[in-house]
Amino acid sequence: MDYHEALSKQRQTYAQTSGFYGWVRDHRRLSLWVSFLLVALAVELPFLLNNQLFGGWDQQFHVNRIEELYLAAKNGMWHNAISTYTFRGAGLGIQIFYPYVFLYPYALLRLIGVPGILALHLGNMFYIVLSSWFSYWCMQKFLTLRQSLRPIQGAWLFAVLYNLSGYMVFNETVRFDLPEAQSMMWYPILFLGVYMILTGAKRGWLPASIGAIMLTYTHVLSALLAAGMVVLVVLIGWRRLNKWQVWRDLMLTGLITGLVSLPELLVMLKTTSTIKVATPFIGSLARQAITPPVAVGYGLANITKTHLLTHGVTLGTIVLVALIALWVGFRRLDGFGKMLTVLSTVLFWATTSLFPWFLFEHTPVNVIQHPWRLYTFISLFVLVAVVSLAERIELQFKWQTVILSVALLLTIVTSGAYVAMAKAKVTPATYHHFATSARYFDYAPQSSVKHLHSIYQHEAIIKTPAGQEKRIHVKQQPLPNGIKVTVPKQAQGGRIDLPLFNYGGGYEVKAQSGQQLTAKLSKRGTIQVMVPKYTQTLTVHYHNGLW
Repeated sequence: MDYHEALSKQRQTYAQTSGFYGWVRDHRRLSLWVSFLLVALAVELPFLLNNQLFGGWDQQFHVNRIEELYLAAKNGMWHNAISTYTFRGAGLGIQIFYPYVFLYPYALLRLIGVPGILALHLGNMFYIVLSSWFSYWCMQKFLTLRQSLRPIQGAWLFAVLYNLSGYMVFNETVRFDLPEAQSMMWYPILFLGVYMILTGAKRGWLPASIGAIMLTYTHVLSALLAAGMVVLVVLIGWRRLNKWQVWRDLMLTGLITGLVSLPELLVMLKTTSTIKVATPFIGSLARQAITPPVAVGYGLANITKTHLLTHGVTLGTIVLVALIALWVGFRRLDGFGKMLTVLSTVLFWATTSLFPWFLFEHTPVNVIQHPWRLYTFISLFVLVAVVSLAERIELQFKWQTVILSVALLLTIVTSGAYVAMAKAKVTPATYHHFATSARYFDYAPQSSVKHLHSIYQHEAIIKTPAGQEKRIHVKQQPLPNGIKVTVPKQAQGGRIDLPLFNYGGGYEVKAQSGQQLTAKLSKRGTIQVMVPKYTQTLTVHYHNGLW
């Protein structure tokens, strides 16, 4: 019996199905919506009911970015480059160096009146449902290409398990690295495209390009990691490189990705070529690697502890158990499934302290910062292989439903336990302060790093006409992409070093008379101008924006 005959026979069997499973078949789209909403609720419901924040590692950083977009848009600016409403109003150029387009749904919720904490969790739910649909579509396309007899069931199984995977949930809730969590929804699209290219399917460059571009506009570091993994996957499939179509599609993917990503990358490169910027701290890869007992124990228990920092990261029960199941059923896998199983196991080993990361401490590989970032690829590859295993052992739909139900229950219990045990740090009453007062050295001018305290305290340095130098707190009002400063009397007619970061160009400074002043770079990496006599206020705008 060939593939088409087998598929026809299975459809006839489905047509005879009655009861609950028949209803699900007849209302497939509705049942998918319901299941994907359940995935989102399993992750976020305990946090929605609690209505507090727990201070995840990157939480304040991204909350300030969202609040900046919201407050700037509220005042008429939809794509600002420097942060003047948040990050203590010092003009930190976060948006120059960190993609922000996928933070807009959170900001839009704020604009329509949704409170800050609720907007964060509703935004997360939106992305979980969206990611589930993307995952479902990609896996259905993948299984159809592989002539699967049950592409819809397999796609549903993958979509739910992938979006409940421990590392994705960890990034959404505990670590609260929203861009890295969002980046995971693009990996299925990217690697579907790579698979299509290597197997000679038509237009494989299209999903590959879309996935790569979306990664760039979500999280540049994830895009770099994905590029490295694509190279590894292509090398593993080197036998496929003997066709011109494969090379053409790979080059076309690279060309399209590069061109469409230019708006995001050019401003970043231009700014860094003008001024030296402080980059995020890069520690020791060997020290960031997870110890094997923690990697296995925390994964199986589906738990994490924030006070353990990076050693509290978890791959999650779902993916780790799935990896074990792959080895149990290894003989039943085809060559592709076996390759993914071996690759995932090697990557898991590479996240632990058993891997010789000390050899890569002073190499470009160090840019990944944390070996456990490989959990993203392990989650994807393991669950793709598990779907393949379920297909080959002909796992019945009712057992798939049981597996997914257990996964949903496990996730909501884990989220509920975290909410019950963690100590809340932000309430609705303290949200505004939390969302505007972040203090970071990341992406500040390098010369400003040792002066951050005075800059964040809005302390200006003035040199009076008499030649005296004084430090004085100035009153400043945030504007979209700028500030308005009340000039102290002592500074009128003299020089003032404003507490606003200077990124080397694009600044327009005006006195209240409309006179345009020349902005210079001060010793502490901030805006410095000569103030005309009788000038009471100055306005500073940054025009070297992202668009």
